[in-house]
Amino acid sequence: MKSLQWIDLEIAVNHIQHALEDINEDVSPFFFLVGAGISHPPIPLALDIIEHCKVTAGKYGKINPPLEKQSIDKYSHWFQQAYPQPIQRQNYLRNLIEGKAISAANFRLAHLMLEKTITNIVITTNFDDFLSQALTLFGKQHIVCDHPNTVERIDTEQKDIQIIHVHGTHWFYDCCNLQGEIEGRSQPSGHTTLTMAALLDRILSRHSPLVIGYSGWENDVIMTALKRRLQNPLPYNLYWFCYRRDDVDTLPDWLKYHPQVYFVGPPVKESSRQNVDELNENGKIAKKPMKEAIPEDVKGFLGKKDNESTLPAQKVFDMLIQKFDLEAPELTTDPLGFYAKYLCRTLMHDNPEKGESDIYFIRSVIDRIEQAKEEEKVKLEKPKKKEKMINHKVEELRYAIRRSQYREAIRLATVIDKSELSSQQLRELMNAMWSAATELNDNYVEVLSSYDLIIKIADTLLKKKIDDSTLLEWIAIALVNKGFTLGKLNRNEDAISAFDEVVRRFGDSTETAMQEKVAIALVIKGFTLGKLNLNEDAISAFDEVVKRFGDSTETTMQEKVATALFNKGVKLGELNLNEDTISAFDEVVKRFGDSTETTMQEKVATALFNKGVKLGELNLNEDAISAYDEIVKRFGDSTETTIQEKVATALFNKGFTLEVLNRNEDAISAYDEVVRRFGDSTETAIQEQVAKALSNIKTVV
Repeated sequence: MKSLQWIDLEIAVNHIQHALEDINEDVSPFFFLVGAGISHPPIPLALDIIEHCKVTAGKYGKINPPLEKQSIDKYSHWFQQAYPQPIQRQNYLRNLIEGKAISAANFRLAHLMLEKTITNIVITTNFDDFLSQALTLFGKQHIVCDHPNTVERIDTEQKDIQIIHVHGTHWFYDCCNLQGEIEGRSQPSGHTTLTMAALLDRILSRHSPLVIGYSGWENDVIMTALKRRLQNPLPYNLYWFCYRRDDVDTLPDWLKYHPQVYFVGPPVKESSRQNVDELNENGKIAKKPMKEAIPEDVKGFLGKKDNESTLPAQKVFDMLIQKFDLEAPELTTDPLGFYAKYLCRTLMHDNPEKGESDIYFIRSVIDRIEQAKEEEKVKLEKPKKKEKMINHKVEELRYAIRRSQYREAIRLATVIDKSELSSQQLRELMNAMWSAATELNDNYVEVLSSYDLIIKIADTLLKKKIDDSTLLEWIAIALVNKGFTLGKLNRNEDAISAFDEVVRRFGDSTETAMQEKVAIALVIKGFTLGKLNLNEDAISAFDEVVKRFGDSTETTMQEKVATALFNKGVKLGELNLNEDTISAFDEVVKRFGDSTETTMQEKVATALFNKGVKLGELNLNEDAISAYDEIVKRFGDSTETTIQEKVATALFNKGFTLEVLNRNEDAISAYDEVVRRFGDSTETAIQEQVAKALSNIKTVV
């Protein structure tokens, strides 16, 4: 049986390094193939764009969903419904992109491209020009191809940095963002070689892609070119870096099972899905209720949802920078010298006999920069020995962060005498520790050190009477993350102390942002108490969330209240307080059943599902079926994948419960409904429900 070839990040980077060390030619065997994952944030992903376009389309009465269910179909359908004119779509993209800060991943990729250590070619599906901006900022000239008419600019034998936007950029209205346009860009031509398809064939003939932040759609220009190329052996393997391991589920078999395609994903961990399947005594597949839930935004405090199960683009680039031991960009280490040299390169000759004169007196600007550099050098030499040492340590720390050496940055931050630092240096140190904690999120001991330093530095700045309202939020977030990390280390008592500290410090705040941190701290405190089997104390923590924030109209706060009520129901169930359990789930439905927010609808559907399971455990099967029917009634028409999964699961459990009542024909009807509604779904979780429904139909018949 064919299987996917999975390797971890470090092994993949070692493969790449080994290949580059062995080549006997100037042309790199690789190129970077990147997608939306390197520009998020600040650019929203396709799912967010779909949601926005649905709202816009709805204003014009365009509410009919797409006939097809693949992500590209949904994206293309709603984009065209919201913005039917090409210029409208371009303006929408410009508004999304222009004026946004360059993403960290694009900066890291530009850093990798400076010396062309790995490759000088980047192919991207992105409409933004972040990579180009970052390279320009670092003073590196490059070639851009963003339309079939410009493919002649690309020469893979040249050493120039070359960026190819296969679908165009946001600067022009002929960029490809609808399904038909994307498919059109993938077609070869019998009349000209000036096509993106021909260019990719040329590049793939000698180079293998390092795929990062790109999800792959089988009919776009990249995937069609890959399919053609993979019909023959590659001189070098293809490495596909996956944000989540289940990202491969939507990829075609010809790619997944090719012997030279290696998939690189986050470390395997115990499934984080809360729905757990089990077999009953008759061998039928049944469904357990949901366990307690930690809010997704709690898991995402480090800047990523469910941070242990993802491999962000920046982490891949960080590892490559570390492995190849790249120096920091000159702009960051010697900014004045960098700009002086940059201007010198662009300065026209000031001898009228040899060229045009310096009509903007750029030479005088260079002189001023060089003078400032000399003054800075003198200033740095003047401080006392202790101050010079402090400045040197701070610069060492900056240098470590620039080179993705996060562990070294934490070590340096630990030994620096904080009392000698200026307020600006302290703030910089705090930001550095946040970067380190974010990128080392699975190295819990080091991450704890980062959070402790953040809290200590923020408290120091507050004592200095620094007028900065964000410092309190820094402390609150660091404390919550510290508690969460301690829980990962099974230091549960210490974790609870950290959460209590959040409530003690910020429990009386009236600011929504701070209230949110308090609510999150209480929710995870309850979850942690549950891990210690202190269920009554856990219920008290959940009740505290409802007591403090139950009347809030803020969506973020309502989500925390719903999560607290849901978790309370789970804990009451573990105490066999069945009526109270059902009441807690009913309270979720009562409070939030009319919400139109997807996240709230998920919580309502999950509460109804758990209510159904609990009623089934009590042999109140008719009532259980009513609970499952309520999910289908409320959310059966939803086009949201997460909601559809809840509907499919409810229908499946309805069928199972009908079997328990020996109502086999009705059970088959319920299972058939799962297949009818979701048989064409490409989502793995929904496919599982369809497969189990089909399995149970066979045993009933």
